[in-house]
Amino acid sequence: MMNIAFSTDDNYALPTYVAAVSVIKHNVDAKIDFFILTQGLSKENEDLLSSLKKHGNDVSVQILKIEETVFKDFPIRKSDHVSIATYFRLFLPRILEPNVDRILYLDGDLICVDNLNSFYGADISNYALSAVHDERNDDLEIFERLKYDFKNGYFGAGVILINLKYWRENFIQEKCFDYIKNNPTACKWHDQDALNAVLNGKILWADFRYNFTQGFFFRKDDLLISKEYHDEIEEAKKSPCILHFSSNYKPWHHECNHPLKDLYRDFWKEATGKNIALVHKLKDTDLLKWRIKKILNALGIKNYADFRKPE
Repeated sequence: MMNIAFSTDDNYALPTYVAAVSVIKHNVDAKIDFFILTQGLSKENEDLLSSLKKHGNDVSVQILKIEETVFKDFPIRKSDHVSIATYFRLFLPRILEPNVDRILYLDGDLICVDNLNSFYGADISNYALSAVHDERNDDLEIFERLKYDFKNGYFGAGVILINLKYWRENFIQEKCFDYIKNNPTACKWHDQDALNAVLNGKILWADFRYNFTQGFFFRKDDLLISKEYHDEIEEAKKSPCILHFSSNYKPWHHECNHPLKDLYRDFWKEATGKNIALVHKLKDTDLLKWRIKKILNALGIKNYADFRKPE
C-alpha cells in the first residue's frame, strides 16, 4: 500500500491529476491512497481529482481542506513562483489518521516513470524523512542563511517520504511553524528551508533517480553540488524514476527548455485525452526580451541559459 499526498489549487489541479495518473500507471500492483491538500477547489477540479479512482483497481482519493487563517505568518513574496499551497505538506501529521505512519509527498510538476516500491519501502524508522540532495546541496549561502552545518546537506522538498510517526513524536510540524514565524526572511525557499533547518542530520538520503530535477540534465559544474555526487547523478540519469520539472518554466510553457518536455506532453495527452495547451509564462517586455535572446542564441551570437543543451 502507498499513501501519496499532493498540495494543489485550481491553477495546479490538472498538472496534479497528470502526476497522480503517472504514479498509478507505474505502480499497477499497489493499493494507492491519494490525499489532496487544498484551500478549496472548483466542483470541476474536485470531480477531476476524484476521478483518479478510475485509473486503478485499488485507488482511493481524499480531498482535505486546509483553513486559510493558519497562514497569516507565512511569507509569500510577489516575485515567488509558488503559492501558499507549498506549506500544506506541513499539516500532514495533524490531518491524517494516527495509523497512517508514512506518506510520500509529491509536487504537482512531475511525472513518475518507474515503480516506486524501493523508495517507498525504505527503512525510515530512525529518520524524519527520506529525500534527494538538491541541486544547491553545497551552496554555502544556504547554510549561512539557515545556520546549520553544510556537512548535513540540503534536500529538495518536492519529493519527500515522510515518517509521520517521527514527526508526531518529535513535534516537527510545530517546530517548522515556529521556525517560519521567527525566521521569515531566512525562508527564501519557504517550507523547504524550514524543513532543512529543523531536520538536518535526520535525513535518509535517497538515490537521485527519485527526484531527478531539471538542472541534473545540464552541466553539473554549473550546479552548486559537490563533484562527489556527479557519478551518482550520471547513473540516475540513465533510469530516472521521478522526473521533476522544477524550473520556473513548466512543460505547459512555450519557454520550457526541459530536454524531456515532449515526454511530459505526450503523457499529458495520454492521461487527459487532450493535447497540452501551451501558454507563455513571460509577458510583455519580458517576453520580447526572451524572443530576442532566442534569436541571438540560435544565430550563435550569444549563449543564454534559457536555451542551453543537455549534456
